[in-house]
Amino acid sequence: MAAIPALKVRLLSNDPLEVDHDDVIKRYQEYLEVATDPEMRIRVAHRMANLKLQQEERALDEETATDELSQQNVAVDKAFTLQAIRDYEALLQAYPDRADNDALLYQLAKAYSMAGQNQMTIATLEQLVGEFPRSDYYLESEFRLAQLLYAVGDYEASEATYQRLVNYGPEQNQYYVSAAYLKGWAVFKQDRLEDSLQAFTEFLDEQYPDNSSLANASGGDLDMLNDVLRIMAIMFDDLGDWEQIALFYDARGKRHYEYLIYDRLATLYYDKQYYKSGASTLRAFVLRYPNDILAPRYYERLIDGYSKARYPNLARKHKQIYNEMFGVGTGFWLSHDDAVRETLVKPLSTYIWDLAGFWHAWGQNAKKAKDKKERLAESQVWYKEYIRSFPAAEDTVKAHFLLAEVAFELRDYPLAKDHYEVVAYQYPQYEKASEAGYGAILAFNKYRPAKNDALAWRQATVASAMRFVQEFPQDERSGTVLVNTAEMLLKDKYYRQALTTSRLAWDVADQLPERYRYGAALVRGHAGFELGLYEEAESSLLQAQTYSKIKRKEKADIRDKVAASIYKQGELAKASGDFPTAVKHWRRLASVIPESDTRIIAEYDAATLLMESKDYDQAIEVLLAFREQYPQHKLTADIPSKLIVAYEDKGEWRMAAFELQNIWKNSTDAEHQRIACFQAAEYFEKAEDIDNAVVMYKRYAHSYKRPFDAAIEAHYKLDQIYAGLGDEEKRRFWLDKIITLHNKAGKDQSDRSRYLAAKAAYDLGEFERVRYESVALTLPLDKSVTRKNNLMQAALKRYTQAVQIGSLEYTTSSTFRIGELYRQLSVALMTSERPAGMDEVEEEEYQFLLEDQAFPLDEAAIEIHQTNVGRTYDGLYDQWIKQSYRSLGKLMPGQYDKPEKVVTYVDQIR
Repeated sequence: MAAIPALKVRLLSNDPLEVDHDDVIKRYQEYLEVATDPEMRIRVAHRMANLKLQQEERALDEETATDELSQQNVAVDKAFTLQAIRDYEALLQAYPDRADNDALLYQLAKAYSMAGQNQMTIATLEQLVGEFPRSDYYLESEFRLAQLLYAVGDYEASEATYQRLVNYGPEQNQYYVSAAYLKGWAVFKQDRLEDSLQAFTEFLDEQYPDNSSLANASGGDLDMLNDVLRIMAIMFDDLGDWEQIALFYDARGKRHYEYLIYDRLATLYYDKQYYKSGASTLRAFVLRYPNDILAPRYYERLIDGYSKARYPNLARKHKQIYNEMFGVGTGFWLSHDDAVRETLVKPLSTYIWDLAGFWHAWGQNAKKAKDKKERLAESQVWYKEYIRSFPAAEDTVKAHFLLAEVAFELRDYPLAKDHYEVVAYQYPQYEKASEAGYGAILAFNKYRPAKNDALAWRQATVASAMRFVQEFPQDERSGTVLVNTAEMLLKDKYYRQALTTSRLAWDVADQLPERYRYGAALVRGHAGFELGLYEEAESSLLQAQTYSKIKRKEKADIRDKVAASIYKQGELAKASGDFPTAVKHWRRLASVIPESDTRIIAEYDAATLLMESKDYDQAIEVLLAFREQYPQHKLTADIPSKLIVAYEDKGEWRMAAFELQNIWKNSTDAEHQRIACFQAAEYFEKAEDIDNAVVMYKRYAHSYKRPFDAAIEAHYKLDQIYAGLGDEEKRRFWLDKIITLHNKAGKDQSDRSRYLAAKAAYDLGEFERVRYESVALTLPLDKSVTRKNNLMQAALKRYTQAVQIGSLEYTTSSTFRIGELYRQLSVALMTSERPAGMDEVEEEEYQFLLEDQAFPLDEAAIEIHQTNVGRTYDGLYDQWIKQSYRSLGKLMPGQYDKPEKVVTYVDQIR
């Protein structure tokens, strides 16, 4: 402990004397030899002791000064000090109860201190403060006592002494602040860390009640403040780590100066190169006071620490956290004024840019696609953040450009094009503006929008290309941009946009390299074709095929498309009703692209269109020429059907029949063959080519039993043809075939087949009836009767067959014919030739014999005719029933040959 400073002792007179100490002491000594007043003797003795102590202090001061100037040791005579101690002790012993002994004790303590007798100094000071608590020397003595106790290691006693000074209060106590400060140290020396922290906390609370007082600390106060903070940081570290600060003040209430403790503890760690601990300490403060104005600065210091320590991963991690805590738009940002925000701009911009650049570079160096994608996506996040945070910064344009580059690489084409366009058209003076404009077009072309957005996107694509050309007309890529855009639009089947763009490119075709002129023409051709602009497509494709480096296959494809364009022009003309123009286009195709397969179709369609327009003469000419030129072409197979129509319209039935014969012969479709066979027969018949008609009807009748209706009609046709020819024998054959066909038809039988079969049977019966009627009953009667009866039976069989088939039209006629056969035979018997040479009796007997033979025939005839007329009850009445009535009138005149009864009967039917 340093020597106690000299104090001025209060005496009766303090007037300075212009003499030295030795002289004064000598005079005081002379006075004592003669003085008798006890009080005066005490005062003089006291004064002499003080002078001797002052003399010692001066000697010590001279020694110090000499050390400072010459660094030489000066021997100091301690005699005066020891003599002063003896004098003070003698006085105190001689006068122990004097009221001013506090001054003697104070001086004695000083003398002991100067003599290096610390324990005696402590004892003397303890006596002084114990006996004289109101002494003017009390506060200083307490303070010196506390210092001496601290110096000798009695920290507990030192603490108690400092506490008494503190308890004394600050009023007129110049040692109050130092005592409070040193008390903390005394407690610290006892290893009572929390108590020491509490003591220092109380010191700081009282001495620095607000931030203003902390900021205004200077000189010794500032040194003391820094010392307190330093030792507090050490103690918190000894207690554990930075977390102890929060625990300590959570228990005792938060303090406004905690930030200084965190700062000193972090400094302590950083000085020891404990970088993570230092960072954790700073972070602990920020997390504890996230909205504190110092929080960003502490976090910046944390990041700087990691950077200096070469912990790049941790530095990046906390740059990200910094942005999350203090970035633009965060709670911290919004809760502070512009002045605070301004302090954040530089670190924020630096950190965000660093993060974006790191992830971008790392992503580009990645070897695995997955890693590349993830890293570039992270850089994208930070470029976006930079743009969001600092939209007006000078380097924001660069962030836009790099973000666009990253987005393009990640195939986020909408984002890429947005930021490319920002760079190109909001920062036209930027060195990469034109490159960005070009990148925007590429991004447009790469993206595949949803169907409902496709139209708008295509329009934006073209708009971007046009804007690029307008904004950067001197850019050598402006023309090729249009071509590339058009080609991509064509590839994506955005034909209208492709056509528009290729037209723009063609406007500057003279400035384009040949390859791009070719591309522009090709896109115009293909897009125009897809959009139905076939004339433009034809002309553009013909221009495209002149490209010098065109490949053979490409050229062939283009010529095919030209042929298709010409063909489509014909189709459009046809659709508009301009048939002559359509035929013209289709016919000219052969001269423009003679090698095209489309030519065949075009010629065929031209013939078809001529058919539709009913220009049959031309149509027939074209169709016949087509068949002759392309006999094996698949379309040739359809020519007969077209020729048939043409011939039909012209009434050339025989020519039509021959085409039907071709179909019957050559078609691979069995049904088509069948129909053609029947129709050919009909057309030959219509053309009165009977021979060919019979041939085709016979082929049909023999070849096609199904469908049944057509088969039986073919049989009937043959019957009718032979009827017309008067060929009874061939008629009999086909009539019989009709009946057989019907009888075997089963469920396919129809009213028509029933009618035709009944008719056939009836007609066959008629053939037999005519023969029957031609036979007269002559002698010998038995032979002629037998012959006639046989013919009658043949006729009966056919008529009966007609009745059994069940067609009403031939039921009544056949019934009538059957009745008549019986009646006629009866009449024939009665009127037959008589044998010659009979007398009257023989003639009468012969007559009776004939009547006996004729009677059953009449009865049979009556019964059959009655059956026929009986059908009137079913509502049926025709000429054959009427004739049956007439026959009954002859057979039964009494019943049926009565006009009044007939009228009545007819009336009944009605």
